[in-house]
Amino acid sequence: MTRVSTNDEFTDYLTLVDIHAGDVPPETKSVTDRALSWIRNHILVLIMVALPTSLATIYYIAIASDQYVSETRFVVRSPNRNAAGLLSGFLQSTGFVRAQDDSYVVMEFIESRAASGDLAEHSNLREVLSRPEADFLARFPSLWSKPTEEALFEHYLDFVTIETDSGGGVTTLRVRAFRPEDAQMLAQALLDRAEMLINRLNDRARQDAVRFARIEVTDSEKRLGDLQKSLTDFRNKVAMIDPSKQSTAMFEMIAKLSDDVAQSKAQLASLMQQTPQSPQIQAMRSSIDAKEQQIIEERARIVGDDASMAPLIAEYEQLLLQRELGMRMLESSATSLENAKLEAQRQQLYLERIVSPNRPDYAMYPKRIKSILMVLALCFAAFWIVRFFRNQIYDHSET
Repeated sequence: MTRVSTNDEFTDYLTLVDIHAGDVPPETKSVTDRALSWIRNHILVLIMVALPTSLATIYYIAIASDQYVSETRFVVRSPNRNAAGLLSGFLQSTGFVRAQDDSYVVMEFIESRAASGDLAEHSNLREVLSRPEADFLARFPSLWSKPTEEALFEHYLDFVTIETDSGGGVTTLRVRAFRPEDAQMLAQALLDRAEMLINRLNDRARQDAVRFARIEVTDSEKRLGDLQKSLTDFRNKVAMIDPSKQSTAMFEMIAKLSDDVAQSKAQLASLMQQTPQSPQIQAMRSSIDAKEQQIIEERARIVGDDASMAPLIAEYEQLLLQRELGMRMLESSATSLENAKLEAQRQQLYLERIVSPNRPDYAMYPKRIKSILMVLALCFAAFWIVRFFRNQIYDHSET
């Protein structure tokens, strides 16, 4: 009979225990093993949905600071423009219409870096956006930005909203802040800056209109002065005040000489019939010939070559016409200047406040439940997209 040693029996027992160790039923696994297995199976949904939603919930419920909104509404109107819409009928009944293009100018200014710089200089914008009540994400400067002017402008745009109703022309401005008095103060400051902008536009328009009208008057006066000098130089050159009047006198002389010649010829004919041998006949013929020669010379002085009166009269009348046009232009320019001065006394643009900036009594932001649900929806959408592509990759690899 073979005897088995104690050591050999113990070794066989350990071997059997080791072989059957992997055959332990699932229900005998520890809680930790089951939790790790579940996490491995749902790692994607945990990372893409559960974790971001949990962080968003913690932030919006426990960390996010309250933000108060001050709202104001205004309309930019002009007395010289046509408009249509619900509000235009009321404005037209008062003699004014809305100026939508200028409303967009105000919008561009409020959303500009110049507005944020002006608020930073005169309304303590940096302090308002850095209140102790602000959380670490909403406060300026944030964790990922530096306290620069550009970062301040980008942060400023997150707290200011402005929009214009294209139908009625009403512009709505909303300003957020961590304190209700800060929101009201910033809204009031932006509205004051918008009115200052409108006033600057009015001043610039008035100054330009009057300046251009004065330049036109000055040019017209200079042009008329040059024409008057040209007319004086012409008179000095031809040594006569009015060539037209001078030619009229010459025509009268020619007419008189023609009458004298006719009378002399009649007398000569009568004398030749009565006393053909009279010595006066030759004298009268000489007188008639002299007068006819003078008529020819006077006519040559009026019309004929370049030295005659006709070119001088044409040049003189051209100068008179230019002077007349210059006088009319000067009168028109003077009238335009007077009209520009009258228009300058009237304000062309008005910023009419419909609703003054209010002081909010409760925080409208953040929308905690809405924000959490939005984060959850976005995470779920991203999760299903990633899962779809992962399944596509696995199916493709298996085939």
